Amino acid sequence: MPTTVPVVRGDLAASGNVTDWKLKREYIQVAPGLVIPTPEGYDSSAHGGFGVDCVTRAWAHHLVRPDAVLAGWAAAGVYGLRPDWCDSAPVLLLHGGTSRGSTRSMKAACHPVRPVIRPLPAGLKTMRPSRRFPQLKVVTPQVAAAHCLWTILTGRHTWWVHDVPGMTREEVRAVQFLDAFCQCTWVTRAQILEETRGRVDRGVMERLLALADDGAQSPMETVLRLIVRDLLPQPFRWQSQIRVDLAPGAASEWSPRTLPDLGHEELKLAIYYDGAHHDAAGQTDVDFNQFHALRDLGWEVLRFNKESIRSPGAVRERVLNAIVRALTRVAPPQSG
Repeated sequence: MPTTVPVVRGDLAASGNVTDWKLKREYIQVAPGLVIPTPEGYDSSAHGGFGVDCVTRAWAHHLVRPDAVLAGWAAAGVYGLRPDWCDSAPVLLLHGGTSRGSTRSMKAACHPVRPVIRPLPAGLKTMRPSRRFPQLKVVTPQVAAAHCLWTILTGRHTWWVHDVPGMTREEVRAVQFLDAFCQCTWVTRAQILEETRGRVDRGVMERLLALADDGAQSPMETVLRLIVRDLLPQPFRWQSQIRVDLAPGAASEWSPRTLPDLGHEELKLAIYYDGAHHDAAGQTDVDFNQFHALRDLGWEVLRFNKESIRSPGAVRERVLNAIVRALTRVAPPQSG
């Protein structure tokens, strides 16, 4: 969560502690009449053109319209969705019976300090999850998820994704969102399916929920899993975050272990996605040692990074070859 709380510009000016010169040069507007001190290294084009993160903007708009209900991507941000997808989307408020502004993120960014207003439905269930602003009413997580999924699948909110065979980019983004949102909330697949009724085709939603896996630790891990999703023969199924003890039989619970991002325990198949932190000093040695420890235990080990998964065909070929070797090892061909 951000730590800078928006303040009323008029109150700052009236306090006598901040001059007009400072207000113009050292503060930025985040909502009508609300400002924050300009962050170090501030870039007005950041966050999809909205300048500041969505939660800070949501707080500011709450101060302007305290009776409005926060929804959409800003609600997801309040619930802890960590990737910056929320920050490049407008703040959606449910308020009265009016409708104002575009839910298309790129169009809304032309007016970055304005919220998008939609009518407040009767009987809408809300929560108050913000400790900083305990009166801030927010739609439930499942409703926020439904709003976000609708904007993803209709192309209203986008971000760059790798190509995945057999899937549209909107579908890939939707599964990335589902993986991440189910990690940061207690929302269930059944709740999301219910809330998307009337917004998203039920067959599409069921397929996307079946592809989701809240074990994924990053959007790139989601992409890697989707690329290889159909390669394991039945009845085998991919497993996320398998715990592998590198010193089996060791008495201490602190014995060395590793958690492959994707794999299969019975087949002894481990797949890792190496993010940028794997290039850090010392991490390459850890990865090298884990690789050889797993190989000594009879595991097939594959590692991919952002560049290597740009070629999904090559990824699938490498994984398929590893699966064939693993299957041969588990069920060697019979002689005669």
